Amino acid sequence: MSFFVKLVLFLKIRESQVEINRERHNSMTRQMPLMFGILVVNMVALVFPYSDQVPVVVLWGVPSMFFLVFILCSHRQFHNYRQSVSDEKVLRDLNLTTGRSAVLGSIFIIWAFVLFSYDLPVMKIHIAFFLYISLICCAFFLMHVLQSVVVLTLIIILPIAIYAVVQGDLTFTALTIKSILVLGGIMFLLFSQYENFKNLVRQKVILTQRKNSLIEQAQKLEQMNARNEVLANVDMLTSLPNRRSFFAKLDGLIEQYENQKDKTLVVGLLDLDGFKRINDVFGHPTGDDLLIKTSERLKDVLGENIMLSRLGGDEFGLIITNEDDLKNIWDIGQRICDAMRVGFHLREGNVQVAATVGFVEYPKMASSARLLFERADYALCYSKQHSKGEPVIFSGEHETQIRDISNIEHHLAEADLTEELSVMFQPIVDIHSQKTVGLEALARWNNPALGNVRPDVFIRSAEQMGIIGKLTSILLNKALKDAVKWPTELYLSFNLSIFDLSSPETVLSMINIIEKSNFPSGRIVFEVTETAIMHDFKRANESLNLLKLMGCRIALDDFGTGYSSLSYVQRLPLDRLKIDRSFINEIATDMDARNIVKTIIDLCNNLNLYCIVEGVETKEQLDVIKELGCRYVQGYYFSPPLLADDAREFVKPDAKLRA
Repeated sequence: MSFFVKLVLFLKIRESQVEINRERHNSMTRQMPLMFGILVVNMVALVFPYSDQVPVVVLWGVPSMFFLVFILCSHRQFHNYRQSVSDEKVLRDLNLTTGRSAVLGSIFIIWAFVLFSYDLPVMKIHIAFFLYISLICCAFFLMHVLQSVVVLTLIIILPIAIYAVVQGDLTFTALTIKSILVLGGIMFLLFSQYENFKNLVRQKVILTQRKNSLIEQAQKLEQMNARNEVLANVDMLTSLPNRRSFFAKLDGLIEQYENQKDKTLVVGLLDLDGFKRINDVFGHPTGDDLLIKTSERLKDVLGENIMLSRLGGDEFGLIITNEDDLKNIWDIGQRICDAMRVGFHLREGNVQVAATVGFVEYPKMASSARLLFERADYALCYSKQHSKGEPVIFSGEHETQIRDISNIEHHLAEADLTEELSVMFQPIVDIHSQKTVGLEALARWNNPALGNVRPDVFIRSAEQMGIIGKLTSILLNKALKDAVKWPTELYLSFNLSIFDLSSPETVLSMINIIEKSNFPSGRIVFEVTETAIMHDFKRANESLNLLKLMGCRIALDDFGTGYSSLSYVQRLPLDRLKIDRSFINEIATDMDARNIVKTIIDLCNNLNLYCIVEGVETKEQLDVIKELGCRYVQGYYFSPPLLADDAREFVKPDAKLRA
């Protein structure tokens, strides 16, 4: 490749070096006004001593032109300061700079030769010195645009060197040679410095890219943190604040209100009655759809002043701080319950649920988030047991009940349950044959400190403490020991709780007790409630089938008060249904109750199930039941629960039943 081809390639600005070109452009534009300013000063210093020897136009024309260029560059630099420049303009300006350098060098050399023509020896040396100094000045100011420096150097040095040789002036020639050597050294340094400059730019680009990458990663991390914060505090199904957000808000409000004695708030807990049934019958997508529509309805009822959160499952939490709302807690609860009784239109059809709500006030009834939640939950549970579908506000009476329950739990934990637990038996009568066909075992607890404790109270406490399996094993063992002494045609009916059915250990323990007893498994009927089955249908069904394989019978207790789903009746290994006493109380006077009982009796006949009516207490009730075609009855009309010895007397063959 020839020298000229290399020179042409060198003089061309490379488009690919975008960042280097931009840095070169920035450096050049910043330094251009100062370069022209120095050149103007040098020109003035050159021509001033010869003002009376050279015409003014020749002497001052070029300096005046450069002065105008200096003013123009300064104005442009000031006007374009901090303005962004496109890559295309950068490339164009750099290429133009090379051309302008050629023009600049040509003007310098032409002006110098014009001045040489006046043949002033001292001025010639002065002109040559001016050219070399100006060239060095331009070289340093344009050092990052080497193409311009090379062009400028060639245009100035070559003519001056030739002129020095032709003139034969030793002083002029010596000055030229020294200047060329100095310029050669400077050019070497400039090329070396230019390589360093390019390396620095590349390093800067790399560092900038890394910095931008880190900034981008930091921004992504910040966005992810923001999304995670949303995910951590928002329920994805309903878009309501979730459990974490609920307690964070509650903790923050309590901390804020601690030193403000006049500040109060109310915490509410709400859950749906019948949600699990819908979830199991129609599937989880329908359950999710119901929860979404529930949240929308609750938001409409509560408005913006009350914080509504989904705590999990079908449970929702409320935080009420508005003064007007605090005065109407009961009304708010009633509005919620009334709104939730209205049917929901889902894709699978219309469904009906209800809501139960419990409230507690801070700081009157609880002073911490944990206590507020526990006591709102207690009010909720109390409502479910005593006034389902109605709001309950935690009160001093409930506080007393909690203390009583705590006392019962304490004594349950410390008691000798094998000694203190006992079983009573209530007969189940065949009203056709007027004979007892079986007896239901009923748990009793007599504690030295507490006396006789109601079964529903201590059984619920045992369930909450996780020791119900222990009670079940003790009671079943005692019931079987007494039942062995009965006539062989009688069966034993024994109640199982939610937790008995959910615990494989308890089921295996019961099987072991049955196998070790002398009472045939075929004469044992295990009673379960619809609520217990709904708690965990799959596990409950597995447990019941296991007991069924042993030969035991299964009865569905309190039928009609729970979900009464025929699909469950069909899928469970049932032998009998027990109609709840709530339908019997008014059966003699209430035609609706009578029709419901008749329907259940017909259902049992069609499914080949035994039907047992609980809670029969009067002759009028018994007559109606006979009329409806039911055969098996249990209740105070025939006998209250009996001690073991009294039960044995009651079932003797010669014992007379009440007519």
